Amino acid sequence: MEFIDSFMATGIGSFPHKEEEEAITLVLRDFPHIPFWPQLPKRSFLEGMVAQYSEGFPSLMLDKKGQKLWVDTSSGFEEEAERFYQSIERGDLESFRISEDYARGLRLLKDLSREEVRKRIKYIKGQVTGPITFGLALTDQEKRPIFYNPTLREILISHLSFKARWLEKKFHELFPGIPTIIFFDEPGLSAFGSAFSGLNQEDVILSLNECFSAVEGLKGVHCCGNTDWSLLLSTKLDILSFDAYGYLENLSLYPRELKIFLERGGILAWGLIPTSEDIQKEDAQSLVKRFEKGVEMLSKERFDPALLKRAILTPSCGTASLPIPLAEKVCRITAEVSKRLRE
Repeated sequence: MEFIDSFMATGIGSFPHKEEEEAITLVLRDFPHIPFWPQLPKRSFLEGMVAQYSEGFPSLMLDKKGQKLWVDTSSGFEEEAERFYQSIERGDLESFRISEDYARGLRLLKDLSREEVRKRIKYIKGQVTGPITFGLALTDQEKRPIFYNPTLREILISHLSFKARWLEKKFHELFPGIPTIIFFDEPGLSAFGSAFSGLNQEDVILSLNECFSAVEGLKGVHCCGNTDWSLLLSTKLDILSFDAYGYLENLSLYPRELKIFLERGGILAWGLIPTSEDIQKEDAQSLVKRFEKGVEMLSKERFDPALLKRAILTPSCGTASLPIPLAEKVCRITAEVSKRLRE
């Protein structure tokens, strides 16, 4: 899918608000061209990064009061896994729906259907927690991350792939003809290559590519920390979403891989607007200058500057950890930087 609308703004996903109406208002105001449904982890434990996509996972145990979840394979797991794979074989996407209790922000889709809103939309974005982050955070009854169990890893890849397919199908049904973007959020990849990580490069690439293959539209990965960028750039992703405020220089250390990615049509989602206290010292003008310096830095690595203009603007990460006024400032400045660059 060709991407021709450079410098449009979108968000990563999470907000600090507890009421979906407040977050939806921000999305409609500041991200009209690539709206996304807001995640509200402070509203409910069920909207946390792992819990939000855990619904329907075989043998999942959920303790809402203790705000814990895990997979218990000690009893009845084989029967639940069999039912799971039967749903997969039938292509039963409704078995993988994200219900309102887990994603109140999906109510945004009703607001997007209004004609005055809809006519401004270029793409619709959804997000799913990626298989590495999900598989490292969710454990079995022995507190072992399920990603390291081959059987459970296979299930989690299928599970998240079908969550993404369900989202994409919902977008297509409500907004026929409008292209989709699905991000797989992978903060867990920041641990890749560290002494504390047992991640295998082949398993990481295979897991991501299998999730990507489930998506018809543009698919991306968001990683808000530093990682081995060559690993991500070697996958079949269309969009690399990264913290350009904090880690642009790190990404520039992979010129060959980045050049190949851009020349095959890859898109950079520049997380240029900081989602930390640093936002207090920045404004649209300073961040536009930062973007221009970033393009200049990468261009020295013999990149065609025209390729770098095939870009999306985003906050560096979700805004859930910020006070509400700062989160709203992040959204406002993201919109303003996008506007200035498009002009």
